[in-house]
Amino acid sequence: MSPDSGEPPEEVIETAVTTAGGSRHLRLRYLPDSVGLFARTAGSSPAVTFVEYGMRRDTGRREKSARTIGYAELDERARAVAADLQGRCEPGDRVAVLCPHEPGYVVAFLACLYAGLVAVPLYAPEALRSNERLLSVMGDCAPRCVLTVSAVRPSVQRLLDGMDDPPAHLVCVDEVSSDGAGNWRRPRMRPDDVAYLQYTSGSTGAPAGVRVTHLNLAVTNHQIRAHWPSSVIASWVPFFHDFGLVCGITNPLGAGAHSVNLSPMAFVQDPYRWLRMISDYRADWSITPSSSLVQCVRRVTGERRSELDLSSLRLLTIAAEPVYAESTEAFTSAFAVGGLSATAPSPCYGLAEATLPVSAPPVGEGMTDRSFDRDALAAGVARELPPGSPNTVRIVSCGTPSLGVSVRIRHREDRGPLPDGRVGEIWVSGPNVADGYWNRPERSADVFEKHLAEPDGDLLPGPWLRTGDLGFLLEGRVHVVGRAKDMIIVRGRNHYPDDIEATVQAARDVASEGTAAAFSAEIDGEERLVVLVEAEPALLAAGGPDVEVILRDLRQEITRNHGLTAHDLVLVRRGTLPRTTSGKIRRGACRERYLRGEFDR
Repeated sequence: MSPDSGEPPEEVIETAVTTAGGSRHLRLRYLPDSVGLFARTAGSSPAVTFVEYGMRRDTGRREKSARTIGYAELDERARAVAADLQGRCEPGDRVAVLCPHEPGYVVAFLACLYAGLVAVPLYAPEALRSNERLLSVMGDCAPRCVLTVSAVRPSVQRLLDGMDDPPAHLVCVDEVSSDGAGNWRRPRMRPDDVAYLQYTSGSTGAPAGVRVTHLNLAVTNHQIRAHWPSSVIASWVPFFHDFGLVCGITNPLGAGAHSVNLSPMAFVQDPYRWLRMISDYRADWSITPSSSLVQCVRRVTGERRSELDLSSLRLLTIAAEPVYAESTEAFTSAFAVGGLSATAPSPCYGLAEATLPVSAPPVGEGMTDRSFDRDALAAGVARELPPGSPNTVRIVSCGTPSLGVSVRIRHREDRGPLPDGRVGEIWVSGPNVADGYWNRPERSADVFEKHLAEPDGDLLPGPWLRTGDLGFLLEGRVHVVGRAKDMIIVRGRNHYPDDIEATVQAARDVASEGTAAAFSAEIDGEERLVVLVEAEPALLAAGGPDVEVILRDLRQEITRNHGLTAHDLVLVRRGTLPRTTSGKIRRGACRERYLRGEFDR
């Protein structure tokens, strides 16, 4: 960029991170500058590819196609839309991205950052999905503009027509001419400026927008690249989710890598497509929640497994929901015939409030787990027992803290420090941790602390994030056991719902990962255990002895493993349990609906 261009020069973000060897100084680029650099130096290199399965009208069959955008084209399109936005918005305005999972989404999100505005990654309205969350988020962030694509403009317009105070502008990114790219002017960016609002899934409350700054984003991208410098990443996780956004867009594009994507719906229709994409594009990194591994094992069988070549996959990051040792082992075993390395699956821990990464095992280590005494764990002590011992639970290690991240375990009530092997609330600090939620000062003050007091009176600088997750440290490794708000307390004893749900899912092939919900409810003046289990419609329709046998077996397994009697065990139709937009079971909503009698038996 010439000195007399009138535009601010490209700047760097300077920060320091703490490592085992001391402090390390980092000079990092803003994401738009990184993409622009690759556009100039490797413009023809593929930036993003979308593998699509469309229905042919003449044959009625789905056929695969692919669209690829190089770095030069992506940069030009983003600059053109950014120039349009700069003519409509003021610095600091929010811009909502309501695009399908396609190239327009990537262009729209980047354009917001190119323009110096605050992106709000959401999703396009869908006929079979309630617009309640979209309207709630739009009302909270009050966007000045909405970006979408022409194919879904009618549905987006209907959504906006139903708002009391709709955004001033609606722009279809695929209708903005690339000729306008020359009108773009790089805005002045500061590390502490908010780059985007990452709205949480709302599994334990109303969605809140995490204020992700340019510093948070740049550090996160550096942390992930330091962990594994991928060249081709394959993903189907939705972009409005922090897992899909960071790993599918911001990290690969910030590193000049190739991001290959499949829509979430295409994965749901046939999980084989995700594995085929890894095989075809020789991806060395991919991401997935744990429940998807089960879908692959169940639905990708026979010859289709041997058709795959998964030997290129060095790292499969498993996160976004509890990771179970059994399902991970089943996946690794099932797809070994396709060349999947036993060391590729890697359980990790992250949160939207940390711009994703908190901890991960070394690449090539694979999944590791240990067996712990279930009763001791309920009492807050991680007492290890030999594998296969009675009354044990397998807990998967989520690895060691990421570069520059500090993890502490604190007592939930008095916030006092807990030693290794004691269960408490997980606290996290690092330059990737955000400073709060958008327009939520009270919630921000409750979740983010400026300092954390040590026993000797020293104050550890923050911000420190109270994750709300329960876990423990052992030999420097993070182990997560559940959400604090979901803890089940019956007759003074603590029980982890994830543990009970895992027992239910392993007992009978009636529920898959993520399709059981365990919670406590006050019934007749006493806290009682209630378990809802999703089942196939055919089983529910049959009813009779088969259902009674299943319910009896499940009750026995719960009693045998947890010393609990289920006050109520209900089989419900598959797909009826309340979920977040990322697919997590909303146990609080399950409890509310159960108490209102809304589940058909």
